[in-house]
Amino acid sequence: MKFPLFLYYELLIRLTIFKPEIGEFQSALPFDDHVLLKTDKGMMEIPIDIMNMQFNDPELIPEQEIGKLAAAFRPYNEIDSMTGRPVSNAS
Repeated sequence: MKFPLFLYYELLIRLTIFKPEIGEFQSALPFDDHVLLKTDKGMMEIPIDIMNMQFNDPELIPEQEIGKLAAAFRPYNEIDSMTGRPVSNAS
């Protein structure tokens, strides 16, 4: 499913309450079971069921789940050190 752009911004607003360093939206790459959400500071995977809840009824997503998603955010410098190559310029 293709999600409207505003949905990513809404979700990022909620995520940055738990982790302000997440950064600004850059792009989203959809897969079958998740969306790879990229910001100017890093990236994270958002399950499709969370995206659907955010679209249909955001209040269905428990704050605890938003906190877990925020904790899963990986800054580019961490990813770069894990992979041994820069990914921060990848889109």
